[in-house]
Amino acid sequence: LVPRSRSHFHTLPCGVDVVLGVNGYIWVSKHVSASKVEANAELIYSDKNEPISDDEREVIARVANCIQLLNTLFVKITDTSIIFAYEASLAHSVKDLLTSSVATELAHNVMARLEQQA
Repeated sequence: LVPRSRSHFHTLPCGVDVVLGVNGYIWVSKHVSASKVEANAELIYSDKNEPISDDEREVIARVANCIQLLNTLFVKITDTSIIFAYEASLAHSVKDLLTSSVATELAHNVMARLEQQA
């Protein structure tokens, strides 16, 4: 469900980095600024994790649940579809996103917005 694109590394407006692997794997992480990585390249390969606040953790969980519901309902997973799903999901709690009724509602919302955009 992840189509090939020019870039598979995306920083979403909600402050989360997403890597969409063509092999089907998707990585979601807290945003790390490029200047911070350039200043100390060993941060990428460090075995020490930075603390993640509760708000950041909730945003990461929301994005991950949005990706999971897009996958479950066979919607192509792109940075745009994730952003649309994230925006539509703000009306619901994170834990409710994977219930069938909410997931179906959000998937239809995303597909409608993608069709409007095309």
